[in-house]
Amino acid sequence: MHYLLTYRSLTYAQRAARILERAGVTGTLSRVPKDAAKRGCAYCVTVAPRHRDRALAVLRGAGLSPERVLLRHDDGTWEAVSP
Repeated sequence: MHYLLTYRSLTYAQRAARILERAGVTGTLSRVPKDAAKRGCAYCVTVAPRHRDRALAVLRGAGLSPERVLLRHDDGTWEAVSP
């Protein structure tokens, strides 16, 4: 299980990943799965459940809150959760 912090563009997702890296939070940059994307292509930073709250606080502080937060379950299903 992991969280996907979604962004509309690759640039914003890259910025978010760099901000998290500087804050000591491990995040992986990737495309949002097609079945979870609201529109067109989107990008996300994936974080472990134990890092979710810290990641969101760091990104909010940097003015780069994600568009959506998705919870990806181990069985491949996902659900939108509130940030």
